[in-house]
Amino acid sequence: MSTPRTRSTPTGADARPSRGVLWGRRVVALALLAALVVALVLLGQVVVRAVQPMLGGDGAPQEGRTAPPTPEAAGPPQDCDAASLELSVAPAKPEFTENEAVVLAVTMRHVGARPCLVDGSDAVRQVLVRSGDEPVWSSAHCASGENLLLMSRGDEVSTTVRWDMHRSVEGCAPDQPVAAPGAYTVLVSVDGVEGATSEPATFTILGPAPAETEQPTDEPTEQPTGEPTEPPAGTPPDQPATEGEAPAEQPAATAVGTPPGGGTPAGPSPGR
Repeated sequence: MSTPRTRSTPTGADARPSRGVLWGRRVVALALLAALVVALVLLGQVVVRAVQPMLGGDGAPQEGRTAPPTPEAAGPPQDCDAASLELSVAPAKPEFTENEAVVLAVTMRHVGARPCLVDGSDAVRQVLVRSGDEPVWSSAHCASGENLLLMSRGDEVSTTVRWDMHRSVEGCAPDQPVAAPGAYTVLVSVDGVEGATSEPATFTILGPAPAETEQPTDEPTEQPTGEPTEPPAGTPPDQPATEGEAPAEQPAATAVGTPPGGGTPAGPSPGR
């Protein structure tokens, strides 16, 4: 009689899964990982689309709106151009009298997107006074040197410029004449930067005040004292020359034969 064989359970190395089972598990894991990545990407797109309207845009420029400027690449500062500078000049008052200085307030402001370099000296940032189209005075004619400024957005440089009303020429020749009274125009610009010019401002130099003339008076002219007044023609000598004036007294007649001292007049002694 045969004894039935019992199937033994493999142990040790025989307990590991087969190669086919391992490949199947790997495929499932990769599929799950790919599905997870796809789910995360889709979720991110949904979140972005939900947040964009709250940030004021949906990724495309709408009508009436402009796209924000693209940030420029960082690097060393460049020279300022006309679009980066805002210039202005203003006289301290609309009218100036002779023998006083014309006071001008000059302002240079940075309005660009990135920092830039500009020369703020009077030789480059020049103030020009004109009479009509004729140049009268420039701050650059007698200035020298440089004043390099690194300006960022919102930076502002203010300067007070005084003009003594004397004309100026290239080379700063001395003994220039004084500007004549009248209306003048002033503006500020940056030499070498095309288009960097302010709006013109106007002021007036007043001339000397007119001399006051004396008005004639109707008062009679007084006669000098101590001088006799001549009587009018045809007036008798014994009448006063002036009406209402008492006549001068005539001296009393002296009796004939009476001595000046009075008494009995002298005569021959009796008995002679």
